Amino acid sequence: MDSHETWPKSSPKSTVVRHPEFYFADGSIILIIEKTALRIHQSVLTHHSEVFKGLWDVPQLSKLEMYDGCPSVVLSDSVNNLIDVMRPSHFDKIAPETSLMELVTFISGILRISTKYGMLQIRQKCISIIQDKFPSMLAGCDNILRCKIQYMPSEIIRVIPLAREMNIPHVLPWAFYLCAQISVEELLENQMLSWQDKALCLAGKENLWEMQCTVTHTFLLNFWPSPHCSTGCKMRMPTTFTLKDFESLRTSPHLLGEYQDWTGLRLCAKCQAFAQAQHQEGREKVWQKLPGLFHLGTWDDIFKDQSC
Repeated sequence: MDSHETWPKSSPKSTVVRHPEFYFADGSIILIIEKTALRIHQSVLTHHSEVFKGLWDVPQLSKLEMYDGCPSVVLSDSVNNLIDVMRPSHFDKIAPETSLMELVTFISGILRISTKYGMLQIRQKCISIIQDKFPSMLAGCDNILRCKIQYMPSEIIRVIPLAREMNIPHVLPWAFYLCAQISVEELLENQMLSWQDKALCLAGKENLWEMQCTVTHTFLLNFWPSPHCSTGCKMRMPTTFTLKDFESLRTSPHLLGEYQDWTGLRLCAKCQAFAQAQHQEGREKVWQKLPGLFHLGTWDDIFKDQSC
């Protein structure tokens, strides 16, 4: 037979082209996607996919159209995405320097295919790659901050609808936290975020500012010395904060970032240690409350909702 086959007589007439790589002579199942025929081994797909395993149970096979002597099924997917799923080495293409934009583009198609067809191992691989950039633990957040990973607003925003569509709530709190640092104007103009998610970003921005004032950065905004201070640090505390400085903290609240300029505060050793301990404790409190600041429930709720 040549490389072009006509569609079975019971279906609308179309031209189907054999895939040049994934059309094996000893394959037992035909997948037809975008008018491209893939002839592959049934055992390969059923090993990875609960959906295909159920589709090709013996009673079901008799109901499928035959094509080139094999049972066939038409899929409304991207042929390239499905082929990527079948190549174990595909993930090796991800380099350490791959940008978040490229990473999301690379992962999203495979994630959708693996989710749709119950390919749990491949789906989990995709999720773990995304979670490396969007952690669900404070230790992961600290690692990202130490590595100084740069997030572009357009990259962050793409993750939120993807995570909602694919049921990956673990990544949402950190994604919303990053979006809260985007200007109000840019958030409102964005076409990718739903209005509900825009509202959550804006509400979270205000909640973060309040916690910055009262939990993580009180040493800057409402300094109180150590009970053991004997050098009058409260009187010597710099008062150079301007209205512009306050506005910057309010519009881009980055309270999970560790404060660095402790020597610039000119505090005694006891007050500095006291402020640092309060700051770290505050960061831990914020992380625990982070989902709730964006009306996403609690971390416990998120872990229960996360499917495999």
